[in-house]
Amino acid sequence: MSEEIAAIGVLYAPFLGGMMVGCFLFGITVSQSIIYFRNYRDDTLFLRGLVASALIVDTFHFVMVAEGVHNWYLFCKLPQNYAGLALFHWSLGASIIATYVITSMVQALYVMRVYMLSKNLWISIFIALLSVAQLGFGLFLWEDLFAANSLSALHEPRGQIGGSVELAATTLCDIAISVALWWYLHKGRTGFASTERMIDKLILYMVNLGLLTSVASLLTLILWLVLPKSFAFVSLTLIRSKLYCNAMLVTLNYRRSVRTALDGTTQSMHSRALQDFAEGVELDSKAYKHSRP
Repeated sequence: MSEEIAAIGVLYAPFLGGMMVGCFLFGITVSQSIIYFRNYRDDTLFLRGLVASALIVDTFHFVMVAEGVHNWYLFCKLPQNYAGLALFHWSLGASIIATYVITSMVQALYVMRVYMLSKNLWISIFIALLSVAQLGFGLFLWEDLFAANSLSALHEPRGQIGGSVELAATTLCDIAISVALWWYLHKGRTGFASTERMIDKLILYMVNLGLLTSVASLLTLILWLVLPKSFAFVSLTLIRSKLYCNAMLVTLNYRRSVRTALDGTTQSMHSRALQDFAEGVELDSKAYKHSRP
């Protein structure tokens, strides 16, 4: 029996690894949130509410993951609780819901930003549908786990289909967002050195942050498909919500640099893409205009 429990402990090791990395990323999320609320008190109620909601949901996710690790590594190690190691613990279900909610919130913000930059409704709808697909199939997977009350449902055909589509939709959505932002910022080049440098910085920030979540989702999908009988993918799944939160907060906190750069140039030198970007991240054109002297 002791050898069997040890084997189960190794199987669940990704949960502990994800928890440890998540602690570090959660600290960054909190610090970025403090910076945001200190520096952007004039933001729209929508944006401040979005950031506050994301922080609350991510905190809830952190607590649920901690409870899950406590359940598997402490509570279920007691001889009378061994059977609980194979069950779908309620805390894991709650953390899964929190992950999908945060992913959808952040992707929705990026969809709005893409639309503000591109004014292309169809591209925005396409990206939004990918985000809806990840949420829908993610909830489908959660329902399957909840009904089976066993983590083994992840390795069943229904679980494999739901998880594969959810991860693929998430990855494609993040890649589409990054490509769209890069393309429309690139189209906004004016030839003036000041705006060229700012657009280069924006592309660096936006594309790299988008690629961060894209790579994380892609690696999760690869681990899910290549190691279908293990929980190796969980270590990345548990930190996904924090990657999205930090990507959103970094881009929001970077807006002051955008405003300073725009204020330092003459009106004729302003790139329309930069102005659209400033309006897009505010989700309110008045906010950008009020930041102008």
